[in-house]
Amino acid sequence: MKQSLKIEKIVFATDLLENSRLALDYAVAFAEHFGASILMLHVVQLSGAAHAAELEIHHASVSRLAAEERLGVLASGVRRLGLTVETEVVDGLTSEAILQAVDRHKADLLVLGVHGIHRGVEHLLIGSNTEKIMLSAKCPILTIGAHVLIGFDIKLHVKEILLFSDFTAESTAAAPYALMIGREFGLPVEVCQLLPIVAENNERIRERLADNYCQSIQGVIDDEDSDWYQPAFQLERGMQLEQIVDRAKSEHAGLIVLGVHTESMVGRHLHSSFAYQVLGRATCPVFTIPRLL
Repeated sequence: MKQSLKIEKIVFATDLLENSRLALDYAVAFAEHFGASILMLHVVQLSGAAHAAELEIHHASVSRLAAEERLGVLASGVRRLGLTVETEVVDGLTSEAILQAVDRHKADLLVLGVHGIHRGVEHLLIGSNTEKIMLSAKCPILTIGAHVLIGFDIKLHVKEILLFSDFTAESTAAAPYALMIGREFGLPVEVCQLLPIVAENNERIRERLADNYCQSIQGVIDDEDSDWYQPAFQLERGMQLEQIVDRAKSEHAGLIVLGVHTESMVGRHLHSSFAYQVLGRATCPVFTIPRLL
């Protein structure tokens, strides 16, 4: 495969709570590995009175100044590691402000921590913010969930990367990223194919899905010797939902790579959805790839 992963600008969106520190560790680890710069972003939601006061006195509110100070402290610590860091405090709706920052800074990677935001990871995942960001961001997103292990090796000195797939075009788009990350960190990539319910007991449907998937894989992976082109290889990795969820909780994986569906990914009214299960239970970060990439 001739493609290489290029990460030069990382946007790290933080709520400034203590639990978001683990997400910063991952942002720093990726920045160090790829030689990237970091933009630390915090979104404040000022009250109408506070916003009006800022306009009237032409001076930042107490809330904004406090956020800028805390963000500055974080940035100073990272700069001591030799990394280039910028900070930005903006006000507005969380999802819109983050997406605008990704576009404005032409980010190659967005890092999100979902520890302790609002009422916890469950609220964030079934709410609109993360859904909008994951469906609309124009770059990959590294999400550090509530169950990611503290003290996990952020250098990714682990056993494997897991590609969670479901024989769809979105999964096809994620495949080369999984392989590129594996190559960058010297890790094998294990494929876990989620079998649709209609295919679990229907061999003909499984074979057709695998054949179509392998044909699409050939269009994005330039590797003539790859076993990934073989339908039998993909079918051997077919799993049911609970098996994949169990793999998401495995301590052996350093990263899960997942393609984002163009329809509602998180399914805030369907708590048993595939993506919700993975993001809600994974003990390692989840690297999501929008289909438009």
